[in-house]
Amino acid sequence: MQSKDRIILAVDVDNPDAAMKLVSTLGSVVGSFKFGLELIYAMLASILEGDAEQAAKNAAHIRDLFRLAGRQLFLDGKFDDIPNTVGAAAKIVGQNIKVGMFNVHASAGTEAMMAAAQNAGASKTLALTVLTSREENDAHLDFGKPSKAAVLHFARNAKMAGLTGIVCSPQELQLLNSRPELKGQLKVTPGIRSPDDPPDDQKRTMTAREAIAMGADYVVVGRPITKAADPVVAAQKMASEISLGLRDRFALELFGLKNIKFGAFKLKLHETQPQAPLSPIYLNIRGLPEWLYALAGDILHDLVIHEGITDFDYVIGIPKAGEPIGMALAKALGKPHIRIKKEEGDGGRHISSQILDPFQGGSRVLLVDDLVTRAGTKREAIASVEANGLKVVATVVLYDREQGGLAELNREGHKVVAASKLSEALELLVAKGKITSDKKDEVTAYIAAN
Repeated sequence: MQSKDRIILAVDVDNPDAAMKLVSTLGSVVGSFKFGLELIYAMLASILEGDAEQAAKNAAHIRDLFRLAGRQLFLDGKFDDIPNTVGAAAKIVGQNIKVGMFNVHASAGTEAMMAAAQNAGASKTLALTVLTSREENDAHLDFGKPSKAAVLHFARNAKMAGLTGIVCSPQELQLLNSRPELKGQLKVTPGIRSPDDPPDDQKRTMTAREAIAMGADYVVVGRPITKAADPVVAAQKMASEISLGLRDRFALELFGLKNIKFGAFKLKLHETQPQAPLSPIYLNIRGLPEWLYALAGDILHDLVIHEGITDFDYVIGIPKAGEPIGMALAKALGKPHIRIKKEEGDGGRHISSQILDPFQGGSRVLLVDDLVTRAGTKREAIASVEANGLKVVATVVLYDREQGGLAELNREGHKVVAASKLSEALELLVAKGKITSDKKDEVTAYIAAN
């Protein structure tokens, strides 16, 4: 999934013509569209008003609008009724209209949410928790508890009811992602604003980068894009923010899993240079949960699109650490992944020239790895792959440890690009209070000297 696919554009307009213009203009730069109550009733009014001939034209126009919006349409109907009625409405939008996703108020109760889930067909189902327009005093009055406690209560009920996910404000993301019972629950987040946006009816807000870093899967954005001087440029800027948020999220998840460690560590280079200084940081991108590898695949998907790396036939993840990352990227790109064998012997580990899966000679290959330190492993992988009559067009990695390997390979004519620099991850960890500035400086000094 590209970063732009995580943008759900709120089509909050009062007539189908305006909706058609937005969908036509922004279809290539956002992932999907949200049709809310204003537009839903505007479409109904356009059919009921005027003479029969005009109503028929309007109905045909609305059909074209739904067709243009596509299968990923988010129908924001906010169902809130008795279970039988919610279930019947869910069946219509899920099985007849076949929208991508729709929502039901969590306050309608667990039985109503269960009815929605059971009748949704292939549509994703979302529980609407606490509206982003609600201030803290409203939450106490309406729910008898703080907004975060109310959202957590609703999220648990939605999970128990079998809904796909929830709609929540960005302010609740950290709490929800800390709860193991809510793992795998989709989080759709409105209330996305930048510091430059004027104040409006959204109260519990956050930037797109922050929300994605905190665990949002999708962001619902309306006015910051639709009211911008150039909506296409605004959407592209939002996608860039999301891309940065995904990288932040990956680093924070690695730290939380203790896959970023600080101390004194031997690296691969110590196999041939045992007297080299020990590294004060160990960045381990192995044995990750499947969902985190999928996130890595999305990060690199953005990278290859940004770098214009599109003309290749196969993806090869450099064994061992690069293989699951390569598989995730291949899945995101819809390309075949083939494996190359890595051997271990008395002389240490090396990448053989044996490719383990069928391939067509003369094809073009994208190499994938976790990080680049020195140039050795990447140079060895390129030579091994090309010994099979294949052409390596580029190598993409998640992190550049900034120890010269990336620059050296590019000077040799091998295109190697990284999604992030190690220094950027360190700066993030300092900003989030995970490590001290002194620890960052210690690692930076080691990198500069080695």
